[in-house]
Amino acid sequence: MTKISVVTACYNAAEFIEDTLRSILNQDYPDLELIVIDGNSTDGTQAIIEKYRDRIAYYVSEPDGGQYEAIQKGLSRATGDVMAWLNADDIYMPWTLSVVGEVFETHPDVDWITGLPAFLNKRGQMTAVYGTPSCYPQNYIANGWFSGILGGYLQQESMFWRRSLWDKTDGLDLSLRLAGDFQLWTRFARHSELLPVSVPLAAFRKLPGEQRSSVGADKYEAEVQQVCSGLPPAPKLWQSLANRGLVARSVCRLLIRKSGPAILYDEAQASWRRIKTRRALSRVSLSDMRMLFALR
Repeated sequence: MTKISVVTACYNAAEFIEDTLRSILNQDYPDLELIVIDGNSTDGTQAIIEKYRDRIAYYVSEPDGGQYEAIQKGLSRATGDVMAWLNADDIYMPWTLSVVGEVFETHPDVDWITGLPAFLNKRGQMTAVYGTPSCYPQNYIANGWFSGILGGYLQQESMFWRRSLWDKTDGLDLSLRLAGDFQLWTRFARHSELLPVSVPLAAFRKLPGEQRSSVGADKYEAEVQQVCSGLPPAPKLWQSLANRGLVARSVCRLLIRKSGPAILYDEAQASWRRIKTRRALSRVSLSDMRMLFALR
């Protein structure tokens, strides 16, 4: 069985950390290594983690230099064949670890996967799941084109990768405070192709005005531009159209179509199969997009 290492880094996360830990542990995956790195929380987070201490492979609570330093610390201790991190306000789906383990075991040539993007609100309600696997051209990721303006950001909480891929990189750049995940994907894509799986594997909890992804949006974008400064730029026509607003960039993502692999479940064979099809960059269909725009 494929051993999966999951790192959760947290600091003063008492409101949601139990949901996160339960989403990992309640799957009862037989070969799970859960590593929890706490930044010396003072809000009751440590007491919650202690409730699950006997099921956590490694736990430490001490001051650190921020989220990425904590994640790097945890990943450096990971011994699994497959690695991931899950932030302390996001969750895995009940089937996530079994699907991930089976996919990597069935397809030894697959190094890196992601699920369909899914989202929660503060109350823990699922608010959206994006429909079908999009295409993730390897050079587009390596060049940093899956950014907010161009292809759209890749969903970190759904990412799982082999240790062998992690070992080919320098890990997280600790000089970055917000866009370390974005840079890591560009590093991964220099060596391997990202394959989408046709089901959601995790959900991102949207907390407008509270979490770093919304409060620090401008700083995140600045770091993304810093990462992309030494990378090949996207075609000028795409850049020009994408900068004209949400509708224009959404249409671009629908119109840019590439051939690429994906992992889908084959009912007849009762297994996760790798296929190759031509698909759009967009993670939502035209009908889904109409529904989203109707809410604006």
